[in-house]
Amino acid sequence: MTTNIVIPERLAAALRYASFDGENECGAWALLSKSQISCDPWSRKPREKLILRHLRPLGPHDIDSASPVHLTVRTAAFMHVLKEAAQQDLMPGFLHGHPSGYDGFSDTDDQNERALLQAAKNRVGSTAHLVSLLCLPDGPIRARLWRGHNEVVSCPVTVSGKAVERFDHTPKSIDKTLDRQSRVFGETFNQVLRSLRVLVVGAGGTGSPLTIMLARAGVKHLVTIDPDTIEDTNLHRLHGVGAPAIGAAKSLALAGHIRSLGLGTHIVGVHGNIIDPQHRDLLKSADIVFCATDDHAGRMLLNRFAYFYDTPVIDLGLAISKDGPRRVRDMTGRVSLLYPGAPCLLCRNIVDPRRAREEELKRRDPENYGRQVQEGYIIGGGDPEPAFIAMTTSVACMALEEFTQMLSGYRGDSGNVRQRLRRFQIPEDRISGGNPNPDCPLCAQSDDWGVGDTTPFLDRVA
Repeated sequence: MTTNIVIPERLAAALRYASFDGENECGAWALLSKSQISCDPWSRKPREKLILRHLRPLGPHDIDSASPVHLTVRTAAFMHVLKEAAQQDLMPGFLHGHPSGYDGFSDTDDQNERALLQAAKNRVGSTAHLVSLLCLPDGPIRARLWRGHNEVVSCPVTVSGKAVERFDHTPKSIDKTLDRQSRVFGETFNQVLRSLRVLVVGAGGTGSPLTIMLARAGVKHLVTIDPDTIEDTNLHRLHGVGAPAIGAAKSLALAGHIRSLGLGTHIVGVHGNIIDPQHRDLLKSADIVFCATDDHAGRMLLNRFAYFYDTPVIDLGLAISKDGPRRVRDMTGRVSLLYPGAPCLLCRNIVDPRRAREEELKRRDPENYGRQVQEGYIIGGGDPEPAFIAMTTSVACMALEEFTQMLSGYRGDSGNVRQRLRRFQIPEDRISGGNPNPDCPLCAQSDDWGVGDTTPFLDRVA
């Protein structure tokens, strides 16, 4: 089983600060939540993610000795960390820095961490594991997982939030086909794209161009999921398919088109609804999620997922309202970024819980749904939303621009935005931020941020 480590961006600065004490090595105890993936969509094997939840900087009572080239901690001081880990079902970890810049775990690190692992096994049992994190002065973070005294594996690290970084020891290769974009954003940008796992929910007017552009940009691991089929009424705004595909599943046809491009993209197409429990591994496997669905029920699920799993969700939307057959009153494309620290879709008044419940009723009990529409309990049920390919494609491009900023920071440190609005009828682009409702239990309070697996899933009644 492979293991990935997620460092929430909001903790990254504290992690780096705790790793160095002047010239000497220093560090912190760490506690990580768990996300178990029973079947990774690309490898078809089990995998796990560990999400950093708490850092406890080392105090004088934790350190036996320290210098610019070594740090030895007291295993007795580790006991309170193990107790807290057991009480909250978290995995214990140990963080330290190398002021010298030495990019690797030393023999002293091995000796130290074996002692900590043994302390964990003595207290918890033979199944105890230990995460080791190493911070370097110029920014990279290394990680490994101790499963046994002679069983230790390297783990890729993803720093996740309004900006995304990726650190691993995978040999770096240069893709000459992406030379032009590396001249814009640097070769590291291409390497990060190749390493990320990306899920696109929705394969329609915004999801299809977005997925194709992600593949062409160099994303090597993609999943597209959509419950709908290609119809003559939606064909006009879909990318990558033609009239012969009418009747086929949107996601499967889109995945087939991307494979035909010969870009080496490992894409998985899933004909289904992201709300269904059998698709939870798709969510938990992703480093980034794009929400390109037009339903409120799916958005409500992804809205919670972004905070529970510290996984950025980029939500796309296009709203059109009219005053008459040819008069457009408002036509607004929207891209919203969801991550702990940003307001959720409920606080932004983007999702409607009532409509989400109605959509769930239609999915679970279509007969009862139809009866309620007839009786007037559900207003506008089944009415198609207006759309046009130029606008849906433009929103997809906006989403890719924000994704690019998250990875490269090409606009500078102040260039990350929480939400972009494009008002096509003016035309005008606007940036909006917004604040969480102070009473919102999801985005205004941090209790559930990065909590990982819960029962029920996302503390949400299915």
